[in-house]
Amino acid sequence: MTITFHPDGRVEGSGAANFGSSGNIIQTVIGANGGGSGSSITITSQSASSPTYLDSSCIVTITPQRANSKILITWSAQIRLNPSSMAYFGAYYSPNSNMSSPTIVEKYRGNNFNETYRTVNSGNYNNYMFEAWTRTAWDETITNTNTRYYNVGAYKTAGDVYYGDHGTALQLMAQEIAA
Repeated sequence: MTITFHPDGRVEGSGAANFGSSGNIIQTVIGANGGGSGSSITITSQSASSPTYLDSSCIVTITPQRANSKILITWSAQIRLNPSSMAYFGAYYSPNSNMSSPTIVEKYRGNNFNETYRTVNSGNYNNYMFEAWTRTAWDETITNTNTRYYNVGAYKTAGDVYYGDHGTALQLMAQEIAA
């Protein structure tokens, strides 16, 4: 079995698909930087199964080299929540390039994701939250080497939530990790 190691990190040859120990990064794919206009995007979706995507140009397309890999998703973006708001912002997977039939990558604790981001409004507090978030999640559902698509989406369950506001643009990266 001949394996060739290239200076740019590529590994080729018979057996190259099986190269690497568990935990090694097999490949990294970086999405387009979500820069652009400074206006915010209002999250209008109220359904986890039909999210508002933060930036449709930031989809990451990755074709796993192994059917049992894990895909590590890392993203960052500016998020704003108005007082008395609850929402989910996070990584979505789809088998389709148009991000139809999406599935949330993360697992929830409790009954749902509805309070992943939350602010309160009371007599003593009138909380707005303007923060840049960086999060990681991993997709453990890989069972084949079909192309997979990832993007960051959100839905709200109360109040008003936004992406943008002259802050950190969406950046998204996927890494295939050997299992």
